[in-house]
Amino acid sequence: ALLSLTVLRLSSTLGRTFRVVKAAMQIPYLNEFLALLLPLIAVVLTFVHHGRATRGRLPAFRPLRGIAPLLQRTQDMVETGQPIHVATGSNEPGTIGASAETVASLLVAQRIAEHTARQGATMTVSSGDVAAHTAVRGTVHDAYKQSSFGGEYRGHEPLLVAHQAPSAYAMGVAQQLATEPPDALVLVGAYGSEALLIGGEAAQRHVPQLAGTTSLSALPALTLSTDATLVGEELFAAEAYLTDRAAPKARLLTHDALRWLVILIVIVGIAYQLANSLLALGLPSF
Repeated sequence: ALLSLTVLRLSSTLGRTFRVVKAAMQIPYLNEFLALLLPLIAVVLTFVHHGRATRGRLPAFRPLRGIAPLLQRTQDMVETGQPIHVATGSNEPGTIGASAETVASLLVAQRIAEHTARQGATMTVSSGDVAAHTAVRGTVHDAYKQSSFGGEYRGHEPLLVAHQAPSAYAMGVAQQLATEPPDALVLVGAYGSEALLIGGEAAQRHVPQLAGTTSLSALPALTLSTDATLVGEELFAAEAYLTDRAAPKARLLTHDALRWLVILIVIVGIAYQLANSLLALGLPSF
């Protein structure tokens, strides 16, 4: 009798819950509200994580292969007199604006510029897109100014090798590496299989390399030709590992939180559709 009563109460509760959900689905502009909810959550999480980063209450980050040697290189490069070269890649022809990989590479270039400026060393940056080139000139100059070395900035250090021509860009950077081998090469951004031209040339010159991209066509070539490769989302996390500033670390924590949120939404959505289909609940489908 007790079991039957429990089952009846559970059935009644589920029935009321489904009726509430069904009624909620009829609320005007519900889809628009849900579309705005995720950006709002992102803004709130950014402020929360920025506060955590400012107070130093950060979780332990797993190490990324190649970051520690690069940071050590920025400290020792003043003795060699050679610059670190950051190659930000080239977008495909017809690309409008900067890709996510290109933005990540610009942020990496900015953080490396901060390190080299503080050490009194030099760096060069090559771009394969006019928009990215304009942006990298500003970010590198800003990095020098924030490190109180604005007078040391040289406008010719960022180089425009080609515009939205990946193969031409790769051959141009490879030629530059052959002519003036840098102290280290950071090969991050939007790349395809042409990345092997750059990585292979640097490997022949025994130049230490750190690579990073999200392209499936470039990852095998970079993995074989470089010392360390950042795979996929590690490219977007690299900036936070190259600085002690709070904002990049807050962005990294927010990215992780949003990824878990999206995974949760997908799981709940699958469970909702399965329940609606198998139990014939009559709820709206998406």
